[in-house]
Amino acid sequence: MENWTYNAAEDNWTCPAAQTLHFHRESKETLESGYEIRKRHYRSKSCEGCPLKDRCTKAAGNREVAVSLERLRYQSQARELLRSEEGYALAVRQMTEPESVFGQLKNNRGFRRFLLRGMEKVMLEVGWLSLAHNLLKRAAMDQKHRTALLQ
Repeated sequence: MENWTYNAAEDNWTCPAAQTLHFHRESKETLESGYEIRKRHYRSKSCEGCPLKDRCTKAAGNREVAVSLERLRYQSQARELLRSEEGYALAVRQMTEPESVFGQLKNNRGFRRFLLRGMEKVMLEVGWLSLAHNLLKRAAMDQKHRTALLQ
């Protein structure tokens, strides 16, 4: 749908083949967390003879899409933030920061594989590793600070 156009005034979508998909219905989906997603469903009147149909949909009938307009708005905001200078600098910093942590866990702490099995146990093990890493990092910073004060 990245190549589709939304017309907010008429509440419809236009596909690359210039086919208009009109609002059909609205649905709600509730996630396990309790978060509610509202989706708007749009349907084309006729996809017969469309040269793009085989790449667009596998359905035998006409194309129907379900869109969360709220999600699209959040995505747009995120793109704008990432395209700003501040967002770009943050993204670059985030790309490099975790790599050094994984390298330290593997090389300095000798962590090569998880000892426990199952998602809950692995998450617990990652939590303990993270806690140990952060405590050791804090201890090193405190030691450096004490040494600087003594000089």
